[in-house]
Amino acid sequence: MKKQLEIDYAFGYVYDKSKLIVLYPAGTNIIDLDDYEMEVEVAFLEDGIDAAFEENDVKEANETIKPLETFLMKPSKVIPFVISIKNAETKEELPKLLAEFDEEYEVKENYIKKGYEIKDIYHVFENVVSYIPKENLENLNILKIENDKFDMDKFISTVSENLDEAINKNLIAIDMKQSELTPRLYIKADGKTNTKFVVFGTDINSYSQGILCANNEVIKDLDIDMGDVEISNTRDIGYIINEENGYLTFKIANYNSQTSNNNQIAQIVDYSGIFKLMMIDFIKQFVR
Repeated sequence: MKKQLEIDYAFGYVYDKSKLIVLYPAGTNIIDLDDYEMEVEVAFLEDGIDAAFEENDVKEANETIKPLETFLMKPSKVIPFVISIKNAETKEELPKLLAEFDEEYEVKENYIKKGYEIKDIYHVFENVVSYIPKENLENLNILKIENDKFDMDKFISTVSENLDEAINKNLIAIDMKQSELTPRLYIKADGKTNTKFVVFGTDINSYSQGILCANNEVIKDLDIDMGDVEISNTRDIGYIINEENGYLTFKIANYNSQTSNNNQIAQIVDYSGIFKLMMIDFIKQFVR
């Protein structure tokens, strides 16, 4: 009987702000030792996730990893890895072959040199709080306006009027409280707070061919650059507006009205593509 190798693969989700790569098991391949060519395996992975693996496997992995975005934001990229090479019959690990593979593939070593940790998905889900990046969110303000120079009432009433056919007026401006775990995350509050989420863009059934925005524009090209923003029948885009020390600060956030634990949350995003300039220009209309 020919000696065979058992090669285990993983998808590596790269979270740059946390300097973390999260490994999700991506299947196993059994190959005859005589047929094993390290260079061929390396080339296979260098083709990337979409070329090297089945679409359904990638989709399942993405759906499983998605809850981490609440704390770590979206991964910057996904990289395939070989995580172990074993004797297929005895299950004995073959560290020499794996080390030779990693040396040739280089990707893992390059990230380790940059200070990244490489952890399996189960460990990260259990210890996610320890990987939440420390950030200065002031850098994500799109505007900072003196409180008495901004007409908040007119702003909210205009948003409500322009989105009247698409969204319940009670969901236009929502009081929020900041999460104790991560400063990017806000949760719907029971009472009044100094922070609001105000919706800017929404997509519901009657607007399935586009996104209706508070400035009366409809975005019909859904392949346009939206950055980190996701818009669906449960996700809107809008502003996190915080009032403090006589100033209002505005950040762009995704609002999710149906989380798995029945919370309603808003999450500040880094990059919002086409929306950023639209949202800045809209706000400026209400500066006195």
